[in-house]
Amino acid sequence: MEKALAVANEIIILAKAAGDPPTQMKLQKLMFYAHGWHLALADAPLIDQQFEAWKYGPIVPSVYHTFKHHRMLPITILGTEVQVIGEGSIQLTPPQLIDVTSYAAALLRRTWEVFGRYSGGQLSAMTHADGTPWANARREYGDRDGAPMSNESIKQYFKRQMSQDDK
Repeated sequence: MEKALAVANEIIILAKAAGDPPTQMKLQKLMFYAHGWHLALADAPLIDQQFEAWKYGPIVPSVYHTFKHHRMLPITILGTEVQVIGEGSIQLTPPQLIDVTSYAAALLRRTWEVFGRYSGGQLSAMTHADGTPWANARREYGDRDGAPMSNESIKQYFKRQMSQDDK
């Protein structure tokens, strides 16, 4: 399982390399798709935090707060976290994937290849479709930001998507 900010940073790296740095909305939705496919294919969470159903789609709150100062502008810098490097010394370090040759890293690259061409708004609309984990959480908990989206509901949704793709 990867740190949410490490996954976000990897998506930013991929997007910048393609000349298309993501907005906050696009970043969050790409994270959601990567996490969902990882749950369905590897039967394990990709990230170490829970998604929540916010007005514009699935959100990892800690990642949102890291990048909220970008507002709707493209994100061109990596998120950082405080790291203690000695007695009383700290530095800001961008978290990275545990293993950039891992299945998770390959899945992030594939997620970018498939979904990177969509805008944040398009990805948001896709996550709002009837029967999505976002739509189900909003229906169950009401239209309030912060409704939890369980990994089980996300996994089952993406498994259904796989079985439909096989037909």
